[in-house]
Amino acid sequence: MDNPHLNLLTSISGQKIKNVHDWEYYRREEIMVLLSNFIYGVRPMEKPDDLKFSTEVISENYMDMGFIYKRVTISFGNYSFPVRLYLPQTKGVFRPLPVFLHVLNEQRKATGVNPDFTPDSGFMPIKDITDRGYAYAIMSTLDISPDWNHCSNFKKGIFGEIQPDTTKRDQRSWATISGWAWGASRVMDYFETDKDLEHTRVGIVGFSRAGKTALWAGATDPRFSLVISNASGCAGASLTRGKTGERIKDINVSDWFCGNYHKFDDNEEMLPCDQHMLLAAIAPRPLYVKSCDLDDWAGPDNELESCRLASKVYELYGLEGVKVPEKLELDTPYHDGMIAYHRATGDHAMTRFDWKLYLDYADKHLKKGLF
Repeated sequence: MDNPHLNLLTSISGQKIKNVHDWEYYRREEIMVLLSNFIYGVRPMEKPDDLKFSTEVISENYMDMGFIYKRVTISFGNYSFPVRLYLPQTKGVFRPLPVFLHVLNEQRKATGVNPDFTPDSGFMPIKDITDRGYAYAIMSTLDISPDWNHCSNFKKGIFGEIQPDTTKRDQRSWATISGWAWGASRVMDYFETDKDLEHTRVGIVGFSRAGKTALWAGATDPRFSLVISNASGCAGASLTRGKTGERIKDINVSDWFCGNYHKFDDNEEMLPCDQHMLLAAIAPRPLYVKSCDLDDWAGPDNELESCRLASKVYELYGLEGVKVPEKLELDTPYHDGMIAYHRATGDHAMTRFDWKLYLDYADKHLKKGLF
């Protein structure tokens, strides 16, 4: 990074950041302002005053698979959305339980993955997760705000409830990924009320654009103890500068980002921030980035380089960031640092194998509280 403004340990004023206090009090705040104003958008509100929760146990042994299925409804104003919650059935499992929150994107329709009909797919291996002693929650992005084929123009879902007058939007206004991340924080609000759940041990995970969401949710809400990005690519874990495959102009055909982000179509060098800053904003919490070796559109090399750059901030805390050799091995977990990484064989996907590695890493952090 030749641009001094992209150096994580140099403030906008040019001052060197030498300790955790200066990082948290000055530089991280600068970075969050840049990411909000130029990529994800500024949210008009956080937790609603009238937020309410209701729960219903759908099954004590869902489909005879050995886990409990609860349906949670989160509501405020005239708006509500459901969350699926699965708990280990085994009475000997210690409670309260650490939790995974899976941000499930619209791609579930394209892949045929639906937890109500395929409750133990490789993409969502519920039994594997609950058998390891974790609770597992699913928040569907479609329930928060539609996108892509169902482009909302910020008139549906939470946007329609919180900011129904779209004429008040400007180039900095929040967009779909920020809305989904906002929804994830409301799920966290619920976790804090459920005595079966250990709300201080929550991992958030997402694939593709939901991986971008998991990273932004982790940056904006420090209550998430572990953040997992699977093939999040452009505007996710992957560095924007020097990127091949998907670039800003390509990704801006969606409604995922604020208006200001469109100014950098074909002009990435002018963007005043980059994605290593997003990863660094999660420090010192554990972070996991997964790439796919054939996923040139997402940019696996740029994802790994972003991890290496973000490691400088973890080092301020006396922690090691990513520990990956120059010649990495495919399908090999690199779990020694506080930024975990692996690159799987194949194209854009999240698999049961990935989940096994996520669970292995979570066992070190969510169960034992090593950070």
